[in-house]
Amino acid sequence: MEYESLTRKVIILFLLPKHPITTTAATLCDQLVSRGYSTNVRAIQRDLQDLLNISQCGLVVEESTRPFKWSISADWHKIQLAEMDNNTALAFSMLERIGHLCLPNVSLQQLKQTFTQANRVLKLSDGHTHWLESMSHKYSGHEITDDQLKLETAILQGKDVSAQVTRFIKHEQASLVYSKLSPYAFVDDVGEKYLVFRVGSDAKLNQWPVKYFSNIKLLDSMSITINTANLSHQGRRYRGETIQFECITHRKSSFINKLQAHQYAFTAIATENDQVKITAHLINSAFFRELVWSHATSIKVLNPTSIKQYIYRQTQRLIALSE
Repeated sequence: MEYESLTRKVIILFLLPKHPITTTAATLCDQLVSRGYSTNVRAIQRDLQDLLNISQCGLVVEESTRPFKWSISADWHKIQLAEMDNNTALAFSMLERIGHLCLPNVSLQQLKQTFTQANRVLKLSDGHTHWLESMSHKYSGHEITDDQLKLETAILQGKDVSAQVTRFIKHEQASLVYSKLSPYAFVDDVGEKYLVFRVGSDAKLNQWPVKYFSNIKLLDSMSITINTANLSHQGRRYRGETIQFECITHRKSSFINKLQAHQYAFTAIATENDQVKITAHLINSAFFRELVWSHATSIKVLNPTSIKQYIYRQTQRLIALSE
């Protein structure tokens, strides 16, 4: 649909690097697909040609090589707002609503004036306003903290940060100050946002919930470059916090006997079809995860998502080994 092409073009403008750094249509296509957009190289090539034909967009193309190399002129800043038409305004208004799914929040904040102008333009167009209202209910509000904005800035600029981090040491909560962290990316794990980072000169990557980081301060030092491929599958997962575990199992399940044998405090409430719902507050330890995994075929984990994801990852590993 037309609005999809317009939104895609706006996102391409933000993905294009400043000249003399260049990129290709294939690379842009991969970036869009990784952000959840259904597209192909040919569509991206058409979008780039359309943007090239609009002189205000500042596109630069090097046609001396194949494939063509694309970039944004180093002195280009933004689309002329005075020349914004209804379709362009609609694209920006949609980007204001869904941009957090594919763009850094720091970039979206810099576009606030553009979004305001786009909404003003749309007020004069009943048809486009109707379309926008019909789509708005699909996207929930998105809040971003100042600390998360600083982490995003550090990732974009490749800089280190200092931070206050919540830890669980011997199952007791503690707040520690780290003088140097290198943040690399945010990854989503079924609704829980994690930060991929490493500490000081330690070469090992970590994945901890973003909510455990606070008092972020940007440092002048630059992060050491790493391979950013498949970051969602890299790094040591954060463990040790107290969780509320919930699952459904059969009332005669051996899993219940194991919980009793290891003296886990839990409640069991009978449900339909001879099943029970187990609820327990416990430490998210390696031993407990292995216990859950050993009964994965006889229980259905309801909460937390970290345990559900652990079972999923273990299952995927088994599948990979059997192929």
